[in-house]
Amino acid sequence: MKSLVAGAVALAAAAALQLPGAGAAFADDPSDSPPSSDSAHGGPVLDDVHNVPTTAVAKNVTFLDNVKGVSGYSGLNFIHYDKYGYDFMFANGTGGLAVWSLKDPEHPALVSTITAAQLRLPGDTQDRFWEGENMTVDAKRKLVFLSRDPRGFGGTVSTGQSGVYIVDVKNPWKPETVVFQPIAAGHTSTCINDCSYLWTVGPANTGTPGQDPSWKGVPIRVTDIRDHKHPVTLDKALDLGRFDGVTDYVHSVDVDKNGIAWVSGEGGVRGYWTKGRHYDPVQKRDRVATAYDPVPYAGGTVVPTNPEGTEFFDFFDHNAYHNTEKLGSFDKGELLYITNENITTCSQAGEFKIASLKGSYDGEAWRSTPEKPFRLKLIGRWSPWGKEGSATTGSCSAHWFTVNGNIVVQAWYGQGTRFLDVSDPTNPTQVGYFRVPAGEGVTGGSASATYWHNGLIYVADYNRGVDVLRFDGKLAGKPDDKICWNSCDK
Repeated sequence: MKSLVAGAVALAAAAALQLPGAGAAFADDPSDSPPSSDSAHGGPVLDDVHNVPTTAVAKNVTFLDNVKGVSGYSGLNFIHYDKYGYDFMFANGTGGLAVWSLKDPEHPALVSTITAAQLRLPGDTQDRFWEGENMTVDAKRKLVFLSRDPRGFGGTVSTGQSGVYIVDVKNPWKPETVVFQPIAAGHTSTCINDCSYLWTVGPANTGTPGQDPSWKGVPIRVTDIRDHKHPVTLDKALDLGRFDGVTDYVHSVDVDKNGIAWVSGEGGVRGYWTKGRHYDPVQKRDRVATAYDPVPYAGGTVVPTNPEGTEFFDFFDHNAYHNTEKLGSFDKGELLYITNENITTCSQAGEFKIASLKGSYDGEAWRSTPEKPFRLKLIGRWSPWGKEGSATTGSCSAHWFTVNGNIVVQAWYGQGTRFLDVSDPTNPTQVGYFRVPAGEGVTGGSASATYWHNGLIYVADYNRGVDVLRFDGKLAGKPDDKICWNSCDK
C-alpha cells in the first residue's frame, strides 16, 4: 500500500484507448546493445570519482546504474529466455509496464513499454496505473500479470474497476496484452500452484464493488488461468475472518520454498497449503488442499508497537517471508520475516519484524477473537530511525524485501535500501545502505521494493526508476540459489 508518495504523482488526462497490442520497442530485436549510464537513458547526475549519485548516502554498496522507462515503479520481476541466453527485467508502476534486457546485468537496456494510456479501459479518466505492487510472472509461459487497483485511472475504492491484465511477453520487444480480467480485488496478485491460478487481493474495503458490506477489507479472490486467454474468476473468497474473526484487508501473498502461501494484511500473516494432502487444524481432519480450497497451516499476528492496538497500522502486515531453514537456536521453519507498513513520521514509521510460529500450528489464528486473541511471539525488530545513514524527515516506512542467506535487503521509501544481517534473529543488524536524498539535478529516492537477482540488487523506486546496486559486504549464511520474491513455485 502506497498512498502518500504515489498519490503525489502528477496525473495526465488523455483520451481513452483500447487495450494495447505491442508496446513501443527501443533497443533492437534481438541484438540489443545496452546504452551507457548517462542522462540520455535516465541515469542520475553522477560523481565522476565514485560513480554514485551526487547526493547518495551509502555504505558497503556500489551503485552501478539507474534506468527509467515509465514512471512510478512499485514492483519488478525477472524471466530467463533460453533462446537469448539471458534474463529480462519487468517493472510496473503508475506509468504502466516497462521491459529491459539484462544482457548486461549491470546496465539494463530498455526494450519496450506498455504505457498507462495503453491500458485504459472505457470510462477511465486518467493515465495512471495504480500501481501493481508485488508483480507476478509465469516464467514458463512468458506471461506478466498486472494487478489493477480500483483507485487507478481516476477511480476510487468504491467506483473504480479492479482486476488483472494478462500480458504475453514471449517476445519481450513486443509485449501484447492478451486480456483484462475483471476481479473484485486488485491491489496485488500472486501465482499459485505453478501459475495455474492467481490469488488477487486488496485493497481496503470502503464500498469496493463486489464485497460483503460487513467486511473491513478485501480478501483473496481466485482466478483459474490454466487457459490464460480465457481466465475464470471463481465465485468465492478466501482468508475470511483473518483479524480476530473479522474479514479484513489482505495486502499480499508470498509462496515459500515448501509451497505454502503466506497471506499478509490487517491482522497478521497466515499460511496455507494449496496442493497435496495435509492435516487441516481447523476442520480437524486430513484433506486435499487446492488453490480454491486451501488448508490452513500456521501464522497469526504479533503484539503491536502500540500496546493499546488502536491504530490500523499497528496490526498491518504488508508482506512476509517464511524462513524454511533452521537459524541459530530456532527450529527449522520457525521464523517469519514481516514488513509492518506505517506511513507516519520517520520516528514512528513501519519496521521490519521477525516472529516465531511456535504455538500457531493448531489453527489458533483461525479461532482468535477480540475476547481471546491469539498472538505470535515477536523475536526481533529493526527500524532505520536513529541508525547510520538515515533520514529524519519524509516518508520512511518499511516496504518490500527479499532475502539471500541471512541478509535481508529491504526498501524503506525515503530511507532507501537497507541491508540487514539476521544471523541473530533477536538482533537484526544493519550491514549496508544506499539512500538518495534530493539535491541539485538529482531526484530524491522513494524505494518501493528490492530484489536480489544473480548477485545484484535491483531497486524499484517510485521517483527514480530502477537503481542497480551491488552489495559489497559479507554475505552471511548460505547464499540462496533460488531467490523468491513472491512465488517460489513458478
